[in-house]
Amino acid sequence: MPHRGLLDLPVELRLVIYDHFLADHQQVRRKTQPSNVHIRLVYTCKQIAQEAGPILHRYISLLHERQIQTFLLHAPSSVCTQVEWADVANDGRVFRGVDTDQEDAPLSSLHVALDRMTALKRLRVFQCRQGLPINLQNTMSLHRSRRLGLRFERAMFPRNAPALHLYELHISPETRVELFDALSPGALVALRLSGEIVAPPGERNLMPVPALRHLTLHGITGNFFDRHTVDECFPGARLEWFIYALGHRLGFEIRNHHLDSLATVYGNSLRRLILLGCSRLSSTNITRCLESLPVLQYFALHLVTVDELRSNFVLSLPPKLMVFRLQVINAWYAVALKEEERGLCDAIESTVLTRDPRYCRVCVCFRTQLMTEEGRRDRWERIARDLEIGPWENRMVDEI
Repeated sequence: MPHRGLLDLPVELRLVIYDHFLADHQQVRRKTQPSNVHIRLVYTCKQIAQEAGPILHRYISLLHERQIQTFLLHAPSSVCTQVEWADVANDGRVFRGVDTDQEDAPLSSLHVALDRMTALKRLRVFQCRQGLPINLQNTMSLHRSRRLGLRFERAMFPRNAPALHLYELHISPETRVELFDALSPGALVALRLSGEIVAPPGERNLMPVPALRHLTLHGITGNFFDRHTVDECFPGARLEWFIYALGHRLGFEIRNHHLDSLATVYGNSLRRLILLGCSRLSSTNITRCLESLPVLQYFALHLVTVDELRSNFVLSLPPKLMVFRLQVINAWYAVALKEEERGLCDAIESTVLTRDPRYCRVCVCFRTQLMTEEGRRDRWERIARDLEIGPWENRMVDEI
């Protein structure tokens, strides 16, 4: 059979390949912002440039000020208006206005680049690691009478912000973000938050988010979420996905009243629930929550037990659940709850591994002693086909 290359395939299949190539390139791996190497494909030949150009130009990644300036100098308006998805490193610094009616002036030119992306619908913001020095001659002479401050969103959108459908923050826990200080969240469908989240100046509650369906909280610091339930923080949302990961040893810890609000307000719509690094949730509340989620299809729980594991929540898994992940560990200072964990293992064997229809995926992790006693591990591997035994939490944290 003669060798067949990319251009020998039907054009419809090549367009699908370009889409998959871009989707794979956009993945965030090891918390690292993707680069712009996907554009190199456009320069392989004229035919691929014509076919792949409209697809690959929908995405751009601006990692530092040099790339921002290159984009502003060389990207034609026809390319700028094609960008629908942008990954950016936000400096966050602005020159504050002396008077109340004077606008903040961002130090970086990122806001100019974003303003030219008139079709922008998806924005992911990463930690800035190559910021501008503040002693630039032209910058300091222009703003000599103004002081430098941090306004995370105002540095990107000092005036008008687009109606984004996706907004994700992949920043360090120490970075302060006045959420929705510049962005209007009315059209947001997916939101991922990290960093020190605070309410905008003068605002006690956040603005309504009627379109919000997917919410991820990862590495949150500050006390804003400690003082509010989930529905109070995001009024009007109809969540289908909720993902929480501690992400920082001093980060926001999800508590029983947060879980209660999820079950009460979003019980009939929540299909995916992921809770990683939880040490403030009681087993009773977990049980009550699962009983209130009839359409849940994906449930992952990494539970750090401290002093109780009274309720066997495995017995309350919803009937439509297809993916179940559970990892139970003890806090380092806590007494091991071996009998309670053994009860969870027995419930998994009797209700999860033998269920008909079978689960699509089951991942469990318990202490070695429990898995080896009475040949439990070998027995489980014989019973279940799609079973993974061992730690899985770290891999999932990297994925979100």
